[in-house]
Amino acid sequence: MQGLIIVLFIAIFVIIFVASGIKIVQQAQTMIIERLGKYNRTLDSGINIIVPIFDQARPIYWRYKETDISGSEYIKQVLTKKIDLREQVFDFPRQNVITKDNVTIEIDAMLYFQITDPVKSTYEIANLPNAIEKLTQTTLRNVLGELDLDECLVSRDVINTKLRSILDEATDKWGVKVNRVELQDITPPADIQKAMEQQMRA
Repeated sequence: MQGLIIVLFIAIFVIIFVASGIKIVQQAQTMIIERLGKYNRTLDSGINIIVPIFDQARPIYWRYKETDISGSEYIKQVLTKKIDLREQVFDFPRQNVITKDNVTIEIDAMLYFQITDPVKSTYEIANLPNAIEKLTQTTLRNVLGELDLDECLVSRDVINTKLRSILDEATDKWGVKVNRVELQDITPPADIQKAMEQQMRA
């Protein structure tokens, strides 16, 4: 009887051990596997076999937009073991930017990007979402700081193209491809808006 219990225990342990070595990766996702703390391989979509205990999936930071019970949206940043290879969109909070002629404007921007090299995005940067956000904000300030208010308002396509080019080059070492940058809204101060409206009426 005791021998049967031992055999049953061993069988259950083997089943759990084997099952923990099976990793199912969804289409358009991947996982970075480390063996004893060192990069081993990148898993493709489908069923993959790893060595339990020795092989571990390396987590990375990712961010999601979620809605609370009151209906308000907020950004949640978490550690996840699966890397999404689909095109992502980051909608940044509105920020103040000072133009070349010292006018403070509010900018609402969106960034469309895609991870092209999961290994670089895991090992070349500690917190990819945070790095992309800070880089985008800094680049926005630099690009718009070289333009007058009038240029900012009428040259949106030119600004988008320039931003995309700069960000794409900067994020290449992180294994990220920046596809588009969209300035959704450029809001001048209220007094300048009023002056512009009066000028248009005149």
